[in-house]
Amino acid sequence: MDFRENNQVEFLPSGQSSYEVRWRLLQNAQSSIHLVTFSFMKDGTTKKLFDLLKEKAKSGVKIKILYDEIVNRTTFVGKWIKDLEENGIETFGYNNLFDGWSIHKSEGRPLKQVMAIVKLKLKQHFHEKYFIVDNEHLVIGGINWGDKYAYGGVRPKAWRDTDIYITGELVQDVQLQFLKDFEMQQAWKIQKKNPKSRYPQFAISYLPIYKNNQNIIDKYSSFFRNNNDTLNSAGKIKILYKAHKPYDENELNLTNFFLEKIKNAKKRIFWGCHGIRPPRIYAEYLAEAVKRGVRVVLITNSQKSSRTLMVSGLLGWMYWECTKYFKYIVEHGIEVYEWQKPGAFHSKSLVIDDDFVSVGSYNIANGSAFHHSESNIVVQDEHFCEKVYNQFLIDLQDCKKVDSANFKFPRVNAFDRILPERVKMIRADLLTESIKKDIELGNLKDAPFYEFIDIS
Repeated sequence: MDFRENNQVEFLPSGQSSYEVRWRLLQNAQSSIHLVTFSFMKDGTTKKLFDLLKEKAKSGVKIKILYDEIVNRTTFVGKWIKDLEENGIETFGYNNLFDGWSIHKSEGRPLKQVMAIVKLKLKQHFHEKYFIVDNEHLVIGGINWGDKYAYGGVRPKAWRDTDIYITGELVQDVQLQFLKDFEMQQAWKIQKKNPKSRYPQFAISYLPIYKNNQNIIDKYSSFFRNNNDTLNSAGKIKILYKAHKPYDENELNLTNFFLEKIKNAKKRIFWGCHGIRPPRIYAEYLAEAVKRGVRVVLITNSQKSSRTLMVSGLLGWMYWECTKYFKYIVEHGIEVYEWQKPGAFHSKSLVIDDDFVSVGSYNIANGSAFHHSESNIVVQDEHFCEKVYNQFLIDLQDCKKVDSANFKFPRVNAFDRILPERVKMIRADLLTESIKKDIELGNLKDAPFYEFIDIS
């Protein structure tokens, strides 16, 4: 997809600001709501959302929802989602826990096949977060549905997070991707009735259909007619939508895109993430940027703030795992800052130089790089870039810099680990010499353990 020029964009640097827009748009929905999320928390915010969606469905609004099925088992909202379906709302849970467990005699030992399926269930996630109202309004970023997101900026332990609100031409690009994903899940629902079906093989066979955008445009033609009133009211901000589908498209769109942008950075790179666990290629690219005189700043959680992440930061593992990446990063001149507020830092914004901003669901982590389905927006506009950069400066006031003289680094250096097999999916011209060498020597592993629970 290309940059779209006729757009307006609003920066939403907190759950409070995002949810004010969310509730207003949903209340005013007239024809359609298409909603994508990684997780629904079982709390008051999600209940309010579901009650509102049921009310809108009764009034004739057509509602479709895509979500990560396995993660939402852990939040115990299954009955609530079933209630939505009983009220005429279409939902699909991506990577259902109980799909695709068939054993094929031709593929060897059953236990080995089962383990491969388990690994895929743990790694393949639908991590995107956005929704579209009436084919005109888009909210997209890093914020899921739940109290800890909605009360960011209000309650002390709520999370610091970011969304953006967009109207204009760009909305139809995201709409197209949503409908492609929804159609694919509908096709999988039929295909999985065959007891021998597995999702990876289905995705390969479905790929020609998935990539045929015109089929979707023809089938849902009402969503792709030019709305002159909307376009005339939009601004002139250039925005690009990037979908990242490592399994459904077998490509690393955002990983390749970000590597290319980092490679060409001239002045500054500011990047935030709840837990910094970058693939080695990112660390090497950022280190090279520092050598060129680029200031590289990463914001992540402290041990204290990470305790408000899911299941207490996976019982402390998440922070401890992140620190195994710090030594190399800090020693190569990359500045790492830890969030000191009690609520977690969950924002995933990226600023490069003076006119590049990306906001979305993509993390600085192996999971996003190689496995998770992600959605990001890229804004090419100096004024908007300055807004997001200034928010980084505000956030840094609530951070503490990791100082190599005082920080107790773990003995384990994460970058000494064997590379994941999927590093070969990175575009060949972007690979560093050290990674090319490891690939040539076969120093790769299909599913390193550290990738298994790299979710957020």
